[in-house]
Amino acid sequence: MTSVQYEAIFQQVVVLLQKYAPQPGPIQEETELVNDLGFDSLRVMEMLHDVEDAFDITYPLNALSDLRTVKDFTLQIKSIIENS
Repeated sequence: MTSVQYEAIFQQVVVLLQKYAPQPGPIQEETELVNDLGFDSLRVMEMLHDVEDAFDITYPLNALSDLRTVKDFTLQIKSIIENS
């Protein structure tokens, strides 16, 4: 997947995160989902449902433990798309 495709995924992720973020603010690659945006487990699960629909993927729940930043999340989605 090229960087253009990464950027397209990142932009979609930002839109979805803005919809669910309890503490809205500027969202960049290094923005932390919990510390900066205030996500809790319920918000993450709600947002994941939309992510799965938007990208037509199944997001493995065990991958959530590795999730910290928006970049981490975008790279995980990119990897799932490439391997499906």
